[in-house]
Amino acid sequence: MKKIRLTSFTAIIMLLLISCPSNGQLVKNNVQLTGQFAAAKNADSINSSPYGRVSPAVIRNFMKAYRGVSDEKWLETPDGFVAMFRRDDIDYQVSYDKKGNVSKTIRSYTEAKLSPNLRHIVKSSYYDYDINLIQEIETAIDPITYVIHLKGKTELIDLAYTDGELQVLQKFKRSE
Repeated sequence: MKKIRLTSFTAIIMLLLISCPSNGQLVKNNVQLTGQFAAAKNADSINSSPYGRVSPAVIRNFMKAYRGVSDEKWLETPDGFVAMFRRDDIDYQVSYDKKGNVSKTIRSYTEAKLSPNLRHIVKSSYYDYDINLIQEIETAIDPITYVIHLKGKTELIDLAYTDGELQVLQKFKRSE
């Protein structure tokens, strides 16, 4: 009798599992991406219009500050909007609040665009390293911070330069 109940119970569970639809691929991914790794494929998610749901104040301030820029991508964030574009071989990410005020600007570029003074400061301490990427981070309330990504023969180093002070953020051993 117990064997029949156990078999019947198992059969019912199996039938329920088979007949229930699987919604695993229908889950919407709400991951917020920032920094240089923000996915451009999500930029079109606002709407099919070039500006989608972007606030008119944001568009007005963007067009005033960045004349002649085309093909920008827009992301909607919980705090506002982010415009991503490329101008003069520099990648820009400009964050706006919902009222149209700039909250943060990140410029990413190579060593060729780095100021000679900052390049000298970095190279005088890390002369055996190549400068891979510079990220210039500007906010309304903080001084400009430069994050400098270095590549050496045996390690990778991320530096931060703010107010004349150079400090190590991270060090990584390179894999062989």
